[in-house]
Amino acid sequence: MPPKPLKAVQASNGEAKATSKSSVDASMLQAFREIVKEVIQEENNGLREEIKRTISPLKIALDECHDKLRAHEEGLNSFDARLQAMETRYANLNSDYKKLQEKTDDLENRGRRCNLRIIGVPEGSSRGGQTRPFILRVHYFQEKERIQRLARQKGRLEFQGKQILIFPDYSADLSRRRAAFSEVKELLRKEEGVRYGLLYPARLRISFNGQTKMFENPQAAKDFVMAKFRPA
Repeated sequence: MPPKPLKAVQASNGEAKATSKSSVDASMLQAFREIVKEVIQEENNGLREEIKRTISPLKIALDECHDKLRAHEEGLNSFDARLQAMETRYANLNSDYKKLQEKTDDLENRGRRCNLRIIGVPEGSSRGGQTRPFILRVHYFQEKERIQRLARQKGRLEFQGKQILIFPDYSADLSRRRAAFSEVKELLRKEEGVRYGLLYPARLRISFNGQTKMFENPQAAKDFVMAKFRPA
């Protein structure tokens, strides 16, 4: 067999070296990829563990916060229920108190039914003595009514040159409720053809043109008078 030419041999050796170098480069690249992959995997595993270690206490803290929040909500619900029960109880007690107060005031005024409060009589026998109110109690209610009627018919009453005023003897609360109608009575006093009267315990009766209206609220009575007799 004749020997290969020198150029052919050199070309063959170059190709072999190139193939060998390519194989080495591929192996090194694969090894490098494996190393990088392993490093990334280790980093991922380490990062995952670090995240777990960091999140775990946070989760515990969040769970504790959630439990506390739920406990607070339950406490608030219980508090709201107790508060509502207390408000209901207070409303009932307040209603009972008002009824008891009205009953007590009514009993007090019934006990004063035959009393008259007289103002302006001087103390002692001297003409210049100071005056102070005093209570006159009569035996029968009809006698009290007769004295008041005669006093109204007489007009101005005087004793030793001083004016004498005679009023029913009411409790402080009832006197206040009746006095609240004073402004309305003053308005009605100026209206012709209108009759009015303050009935017991504190009701204003207004009569006009064959009609009669009853009021227990002074403001409602005033609104009616202004709208009926003094329209804007």
